[in-house]
Amino acid sequence: MLKTTFRMILLVNAALLNSFGHCEIEQPTMGSEVKLSIEDMGHHVVTHGKIFRYSPQISGRVNLCRKDLGHDDVQVDSLTGDISWDTSKLAFGRGFHIRIRCSNYSDYVYASMVVHIDRTGKSKIRVLGESGVSKYISAASQDLNGGDTLIIPDGEYPVSVSHDASYENALKMVAPTDGKAQQFTTIIADTPGGVVITGQAQNGIGKQKNAIQLSESYYVAIVGLVLGNVQRESFTTSGPGHHLLVEFVGAGGAGTWGFPCDNFKNAKKGQCSNAGMRVNGGTPLIQSSYDWGHNRYGIMTRSSKGSVTRRSFVRLDEHRGAQPYGGFSDYCDKAHLNQDNTVFDSLAIAAPHYKNYAGLAAFPATGCEKMSSEHRVEGLMSVNNDLSLSLMDSRAGQNNIWTNIVSYDTEGTCTPAKNRCGAWLVQSKKKAEITDSYFGKARGFQGSTTLKGAFSRKNISLAENVIIDDVSGMANRGTQPEYLPLSQLFYNGRSDTFWGDIGFSQKTNTRRWPIAGEDIMASNMRRYSNKNALKVGGGTVEIIGNRGAVADNTTMSEYFWSYTNRNIPPLVVRVATRGSLKSIRWEHFSTKSIKSRVTGWVINCADKGREKMVELARLPENQLAYNDKTSCRSYSVQAEYGSKLSGFAYIEN
Repeated sequence: MLKTTFRMILLVNAALLNSFGHCEIEQPTMGSEVKLSIEDMGHHVVTHGKIFRYSPQISGRVNLCRKDLGHDDVQVDSLTGDISWDTSKLAFGRGFHIRIRCSNYSDYVYASMVVHIDRTGKSKIRVLGESGVSKYISAASQDLNGGDTLIIPDGEYPVSVSHDASYENALKMVAPTDGKAQQFTTIIADTPGGVVITGQAQNGIGKQKNAIQLSESYYVAIVGLVLGNVQRESFTTSGPGHHLLVEFVGAGGAGTWGFPCDNFKNAKKGQCSNAGMRVNGGTPLIQSSYDWGHNRYGIMTRSSKGSVTRRSFVRLDEHRGAQPYGGFSDYCDKAHLNQDNTVFDSLAIAAPHYKNYAGLAAFPATGCEKMSSEHRVEGLMSVNNDLSLSLMDSRAGQNNIWTNIVSYDTEGTCTPAKNRCGAWLVQSKKKAEITDSYFGKARGFQGSTTLKGAFSRKNISLAENVIIDDVSGMANRGTQPEYLPLSQLFYNGRSDTFWGDIGFSQKTNTRRWPIAGEDIMASNMRRYSNKNALKVGGGTVEIIGNRGAVADNTTMSEYFWSYTNRNIPPLVVRVATRGSLKSIRWEHFSTKSIKSRVTGWVINCADKGREKMVELARLPENQLAYNDKTSCRSYSVQAEYGSKLSGFAYIEN
């Protein structure tokens, strides 16, 4: 079993209420070591429209429980961990993960379940290898009734088992049984990230081509798998399909078909340039997924009618081909929404042969420059990257719309093969409108101020509310945010909505922080390494995955929040009401370098907003709870770092 559970020493909790529900609430005992555990939460079938309720069986003293992974409408009681979900607002049924995290001062634990929402009255859960279901992923997925959920038990699954290219555990030019608009067929890992499909050579079978190469599919969801060690793309499609949903799928980059791609001539071979995750045509939704390693592009849609890439993460480690090197790509899409995605810690030093540039969030359009298209970017975050932010080739259709962007610490790029240098932030062939965004610490290739500039001046429109700070060649404007801008606190679009659906591009009240499943993503990215990556300019360089946001003893969320100001506030604060008593609780930090500096906490009443906080109490560092009997209804918590005080993250009520 590949259960992904991490233990960190967090510092003790304190002062809370006594016994709500079935679990034991943390008592004001300082310095005690309390081991937490949650019993297996199982598999559940729920009729669409019903309210699903579940009470986890938790051992140990709990300070705070919260949702980690789950649909936006899933609610978790912060005191008891009780789960509730009104499923009536779902547009369609499918299989979902719900994952919770419960913690106290010295320990934390995750637990997850699979919930199948049935909207047809006859769809059900099937388990790989049980009750007549094949033990192989390919056969089992095609034997499902449309709308069923196939649960794959945790473990490592080789792509081919009996002989080379037999593909028993891949989806190679096949697809799961089609679902329908009201009921998707779902292939899901038993626990998020717990199923690894690998093409790695084993038992006399060589390295395999793909982990998933879907043929044309309709109303299918692929959820919670990790893919990698293949010769080509980890995840791709060979047919356009309709309403393919890819959720929390990890792709460990792409292969080069066995070609060394070690010089300019060989790098021109198409096999040298593959995207780690690529969906061709149709109307796909890539949601909360992640890619790392060797890529042409990390996550790519190609020639879609209307696609959404949402809440996903890319870290680029290396590239060998002659084609553009980039993070998120929307190639010749007629319509695409890049929403609340993050690209970070990307390198260009091991990308020696590419001749054209793309960018971290790019809209290449070779061959379809004159096709009318609509491209929108909302909530993109770029931190610590050595590639240009975006270059866009589309010339026709609506203006490119960019809003709520954060770009910090970016160095532009020049292509090694032809020394073409693009604008190191945004370059567009048609007008790009940028609003309500922050660009900080940007510079040209190797610090150059003469090779292009931050923006291509001709077609870039910067609204008055765009903040510029420490961007080479540009005057500062606006006020640099203390941490991340407020626009980055909540997601822009509702989960499980495709292009054009109601709510697909409307601001939500779903918190963006902490990042859902960040421990799983970090664990996979951390293991990546290549001691002999091809270096720009010749020779080799070692690529180490254990760096930056995914380094040991770091969390991705705390890394991003502390990038410009290391004195960060707690990102998880919850308020529970029992009668006239309000219990305010928060999580301590997991990053050692941050938590070791905390000396205390300040609890504030925030009824009058961020500018008029009223201090209610100051507490020692080992107390993570406060009970309030005042009439206050909204609260915020700050961290003390000796004589310095953090700012605020969320206001909770």
